[in-house]
Amino acid sequence: MRRISAAVAGAHFREVADLLTTLPAELAGCVVTPERVVLFRGLSSPDQIFHRTTGSGVSWSSDPRDLFRGRLPDFDRESLWRSCRGEDVLIYPHLGQLRSGQYTVLGTGPPRTETYETATPLDLPRRTPLRTYARLAYELLLDETRRCTADGTGRVGILLSGGVDSALVLAALTDQGADVTAYHMGTDDPAADESAYARQVCRHLSVPLVTVPRVTDDDYFATTCDLPHPFNHVWLRSLERVADRVAADGVRVLLTGLEGDTLFGPLRYGLHSILGGDVPAHEKWHMLRGLLGTRWELSRILRSARPAYSLYADPEGLAEVELGCDFLVPMPDAGPEEYDLDFAPQEHTMNLALWRPRGIHLAKPLGGRLLRRLAASLPDAYRLIPHAGRTIDKPVLRMAAAHRLPPEVRRHYGRTWLGSPDETWCLHHPEALARILGAPDARLRALGVVDPRRLDEVLADPRALRRNAENLLCSAMVELFLRDLETTLRPCP
Repeated sequence: MRRISAAVAGAHFREVADLLTTLPAELAGCVVTPERVVLFRGLSSPDQIFHRTTGSGVSWSSDPRDLFRGRLPDFDRESLWRSCRGEDVLIYPHLGQLRSGQYTVLGTGPPRTETYETATPLDLPRRTPLRTYARLAYELLLDETRRCTADGTGRVGILLSGGVDSALVLAALTDQGADVTAYHMGTDDPAADESAYARQVCRHLSVPLVTVPRVTDDDYFATTCDLPHPFNHVWLRSLERVADRVAADGVRVLLTGLEGDTLFGPLRYGLHSILGGDVPAHEKWHMLRGLLGTRWELSRILRSARPAYSLYADPEGLAEVELGCDFLVPMPDAGPEEYDLDFAPQEHTMNLALWRPRGIHLAKPLGGRLLRRLAASLPDAYRLIPHAGRTIDKPVLRMAAAHRLPPEVRRHYGRTWLGSPDETWCLHHPEALARILGAPDARLRALGVVDPRRLDEVLADPRALRRNAENLLCSAMVELFLRDLETTLRPCP
């Protein structure tokens, strides 16, 4: 840090960039000298440091509310509308932020932002087979989990779902003899219950399992913490329960399977991924045969031979799974949702409001520096395998789990309906949604985001309620956030 400070003071920014790459990839922070301030965000960091220029001064904080003390921001209606639809969007106006692996220099003159690290692909032989990627992924995961437990903190925890990502992280921990406890969010809704998979994993690996029930009562929206962003997800109260239990157990390091989907799952996929993929010829042949047996129509498969077309970005396919937002004021000029994998307000909010206040460090070993480089070298053809009428996502992680996890777990995909408890809650509590979103003084109503007439129609129709459930809950969280923000930013008398 002394060397970084000296380089910052002397404006030797090439040296600053080189020194920042020696820091842990999950670290974000700032270096302050009398001459200037440097903010940086590591390649794997979920944390964001925001900055704002006002007049001749600059300010920065990991909590964007700190940059608007004394007055409410002038929110953009489209940003609030997108947040109500569950999109990851920064609703605060005129804030600078960092992408992964960037630093920015604040001082005299405009901010100077540069990239100091990217996930450069690993140098692997041509036509590296899938099994080699799976072996490398597990070896690198062992290194990452070893780093998470190397400081001798004793027992560690893991958030265990029913999927392969967190189960594979748990397998890596047990392979190293770590003292680990698994925590699972349980539900009594049979359509969303994944506890059987969690129990199988823990039984197979001889790991104790703690199941924390999800919130299903009238206290669904209550929260005991201030939030820096709208937490437009339905699990906030349930995650609070998990955080309280983890802290009560004395666990200070909590691992997750986050980043498995974004790094090893399909973002773009089609016939061009197979034909142009750097994969062995016999694997291409099996993939092409498998693609013809999937649910995708032949016409769409043939269109996906063009690099610009993706089966996962097809307008017809997206329309089939689009969540309802019939209660919002239509915005016909708004473009389609943009997926920014660099901005995760939910994760940032959880760190600031749930985990760190309880003394818990949340780690994402699947998002480590070398695993990101491995994922950057991964052909798109290895992000999804069509086989026997199914589309098997994250085949690298599933193959890495082949001899380490029960078959039912590594083959578990697409069978549970995780949104079912939330849809059921909305069906049973329309009056709570009406009280939050339909109140005469509702902020979203006054800002022209929620249409009160359309809201009444949705709340009165059980079928519409079910279709709009997730976005109704997201919108309620945005509304409560705006109310709390008024109190937080209200100037002192």
